[in-house]
Amino acid sequence: MKTPQELLKNADLDDEYLLRTALGKSRADLLMDFTKPIKLTSIKRFLMLKKLRARGIPMQYIVGEAWFFGLKFKINKNVLIPRPESELMVERALAIAEEHKTCSIIDIGTGSGAIAIALSKNSSCTVSAIDISTKALVVARANARRLKARVKFSKADARKPYKLPKTPHVIITANLPYLSDRRMSRLSAEVKKEPKLALYGGPDGLDLYRVMLRNLFASKKQIIHTLLEIDPEQKTKLATFVRREFPKSELIFYPDLHGDIRLAEITF
Repeated sequence: MKTPQELLKNADLDDEYLLRTALGKSRADLLMDFTKPIKLTSIKRFLMLKKLRARGIPMQYIVGEAWFFGLKFKINKNVLIPRPESELMVERALAIAEEHKTCSIIDIGTGSGAIAIALSKNSSCTVSAIDISTKALVVARANARRLKARVKFSKADARKPYKLPKTPHVIITANLPYLSDRRMSRLSAEVKKEPKLALYGGPDGLDLYRVMLRNLFASKKQIIHTLLEIDPEQKTKLATFVRREFPKSELIFYPDLHGDIRLAEITF
């Protein structure tokens, strides 16, 4: 039998994470047992996880979890992996909620539930979330139960009209599929392992957003603050669409930590 010290000789952080997953130990516990022999079954599990990683399976899918906004979410291949860039949407939604106390939040295309749950845990607003995927909703509801978040989940199509709450202000968060044909053709091997349903947004990536915005505007009876995660290349095309179809709306773009435009806020 080998020790962690032997298995991790000249290894990288990925290997350490995989070994901790195979053993079910924290980093502190692993270091405490660094020179203690490991059971053969755990070594076999570690080697199996390494093979999955070598095949390009994203680390988050292998270990079954991902961190988002300081919370640990359980995930699987049925949902998009939560990304740090999407935390910008949560931060902006919380700022709007703080400004308008009587508001409701709807997360459209919730996936793992990361955005909706983060908002529920950090605000007093009523939060609901929808997704077209039954399998994604299973993951989202399980995360909400585990994290003790109050979110009402339901199955719905983002392309169909959605009944809005009667609060004076409604915040819509939407990280819908927004990758264009060009972006899809250039995806990394790892991203290709994520569900296409959660990635592809039509030829220019904005198909779902156009339909959703039109439906929201047609059904609005109050002020709607809509937050959309976008590709930086979509800024001009989205701005042209919004100004043409909703000329009285307010449109603001926000950059992510890399300085790339990542978030669009439309208020109408």
